[in-house]
Formats: sequence, structure tokens, C-alpha cells
Amino acid sequence: DARARLDAILSEPVRPAPGASGAGGWLDGVKVLDLTNVIAGPTIGSTLARYGAEVTLVQPVEPSVDPWNAVVFGLHAQRGKKSVLLNLKSPEGQEALARLIAEADVITMNGTDEQRDKLGLSPERLAALNSQAILVQLDAFGGPMRGPKSDHLGYDDLAQAATGVMVRFGGGMETPEEHAHFGTIDVLTGYCACVSLGAALERRTRTGKGGIARAALAAAGNLIQAQFMYDYEGRAPFDEPSGREARGWGPFYHCYEAADGWMFFAAPEEKREALRAVADLADLADRCEAELSAALAERFATRPFAHWAEAFTGTSSAVVRLGSLHATRDAALQRESEGAIDLTQATFRVIRHDRHPLGRWADLVAPNAVRPGRGRITIPGPMPKYGVHTREVLGRIGYAPDAIAAMIASGAAGESWSDKYLPE
Repeated sequence: DARARLDAILSEPVRPAPGASGAGGWLDGVKVLDLTNVIAGPTIGSTLARYGAEVTLVQPVEPSVDPWNAVVFGLHAQRGKKSVLLNLKSPEGQEALARLIAEADVITMNGTDEQRDKLGLSPERLAALNSQAILVQLDAFGGPMRGPKSDHLGYDDLAQAATGVMVRFGGGMETPEEHAHFGTIDVLTGYCACVSLGAALERRTRTGKGGIARAALAAAGNLIQAQFMYDYEGRAPFDEPSGREARGWGPFYHCYEAADGWMFFAAPEEKREALRAVADLADLADRCEAELSAALAERFATRPFAHWAEAFTGTSSAVVRLGSLHATRDAALQRESEGAIDLTQATFRVIRHDRHPLGRWADLVAPNAVRPGRGRITIPGPMPKYGVHTREVLGRIGYAPDAIAAMIASGAAGESWSDKYLPE
């Protein structure tokens, strides 16, 4: 419990960043052993691969979840990895796992403490196998302290229900609604785990010690709702908009329909001054707030979006055209076959991988959002077919070809889940 030390922690001076140089990836040479599945866990390894980490993915010989879904989810979250299939319930599989742990800098897994220990990843066993290894553990309700749900299983939708996302999105306890079918919290939790790992890597640099870095779906569900979770004496009642019919938070942060389509108007700071600065809206600036949304809706509908965009140009307020996900994708789309992809020219870019081993094209978001002044971020290679690197990886950790063949024949290792890239 850090509450008693918060004042001291927050008063510490900012520590200067190390003066790194060069054009390599931030994680060049870091070896990651990935034992995760579904979405949140695999997101960790695919993110680390962007920064140069060498990621080896271990999956069971017989898939533990629907292999078709595992492939579809993995098209993005398993990129840039080597894939090996091992039966970790067998002595041979456990021996291979021990060898992989011994060479790893980072091990990632999604599961509860109970599952972690049964898998052979207890803190004590990790310390014995590799004292400098960092275990990145992701689960539904875990954290640095034990609680009544620490060993409960859960996925994105359960975390949405437990943390209030479904109530907030649906508009009330009588109308809860799932926010997207999957991935609302999953991917964020994977990124949170990467941040936790960053702190653990810094600790290892300073102390030489490994340990555990954690993230949880419930914690990420609370994080995305943090703006609603504050209180102080004299605070006005929350008037948070929610439900399917919500269009904004008051008249100055709101969706309106222009003459040629929907747009979002944002003037959260200037508010009435923003209206006074626009000739077409100045007469509305002194309207009472209860009438203002309807009055603005009527006025915005008289002119096209381009007119309002020009009217607010040069101010701290703005209107933004609303569109579909397809239109947003198409506006930022670049084909892989057209040549090298430049990650420095836009914050958001979608690449159509039209040479994908899937045998079809796949549209995937490129890693444009982080653009360091020093260091390189790469577009990871396509998700490997599960098990395609089994012989290569086992050879790397010391197994002879005949021993590898025996492991595959006995079911302790495997090379494929399906004949085709996408099980059909």
C-alpha cells in the first residue's frame, strides 16, 4: 500500500532520461518468451517486437481455444514472432520450457497466480531458473495485493461488466450494453503491461534483479474511466451523458448535423467566446444553456461542414466531420505492394498487406503513433503459421534433430494446427 508514501513519491524530482544514441530499436537484443493467448496477452509481445525484441511464442500442441479465432485475433497480435508448439503438461515440454526460460530476458503469460504456479512459473522457480528474468503477468482481476477475485478468470466483456463500462455505455443498470464485441479493454491492458515491463527493465538495469510486472483487465477498465472517478467536497453532481442517444457533454462538446452530414463541435474552454467569434453564431452566445443545444443544432444545419470548419479555423475550437470506420481506414490506406511504408508522416496509417501468407489481403494498423527522436520502430512481419518454427527454436536451445523428431512423434511438440494458414 503506497498511500502513506504518495506525498514523498510525488515530490521526487524528475529523473533525467539516459543519453541514448544510435538508430536501433529500444529493445534490440531483448529475448521475450511469449506464453499468452487470445488478444490482451499477445498484444504485449507484438508491441515489444516493434521496438526490436526477439519474441518466441509458445502455444499448445492441441489448441486450447478455437484455432480459427486464434488465427484471426493473431493476425495483428502475433506479428513479429517465432512460433513453437509444446505440450507443457509433459515432462519433455516442461524441460523445453525450462531451457527457454533460462535464455529469456522477459516471459509473458496471461493467467491467475494459481495458473501461473501450475505452469511452473512461480517466483521461486523463475528465480532458480533465471534470476534476471522478468515475468509479465496479465490477468482479469489480479494486482500487487491479493483480493477476493484474484484467482477468478475473465475476459474483456466480463471486465466491462465488472468495472461499469457496460452500464456507462448502455445508459443505466436497466440497459447495460457491451462496448464493442471484443478489444475495448484487451489491447489497452496489453499496452499497460508493456509500461509495467518498462519500469521492471529500468529496475533490472539499476539493481540486476528480475521479478514480476503486472497488468489486469479490471485495472485497465478503471483506467479508461478515470476521468469519471474523482470526488471532492462541494463537487456538483455528475451529469455524464450515457446511452445510445447521447450526443455529447453539453452544447459546447457535442455532435451536430451540418447541411451535408454530421460533425463534432468542440469548444470546451472558450465556450461562449467561441460563438461570439463566428458571425453566424454570435447572436446565440447569450442564450441560456438549456436552450443552446437546440439553437445550435438548428443553426449548424443551415450550412455545410466546410463553412463551419473555415469559420473556426485559427481558434482553439473546432468542428470535425464524423465518418465511418471504413472511411477512416480508406483515407489512411497504403498497400504493401506499393513499396516501403513511411511511419513518420502520419499519426494513423492502415496498411493493406496484399502479399500476406494468409492467401488473402489483410488490413492492419501500422505502428505510427509512437515516433521517437532516437531509435527505430519497425513494422513486424506477418503472424507465423502456428508451429512453423518448432524445429528451429528447439534446435536453438540445444536439441539435436533426432531428439526434436522424437518429441514431435510423441506429442511433446508439434509443427502445425492445420494444413492451411487459416483453419477452414
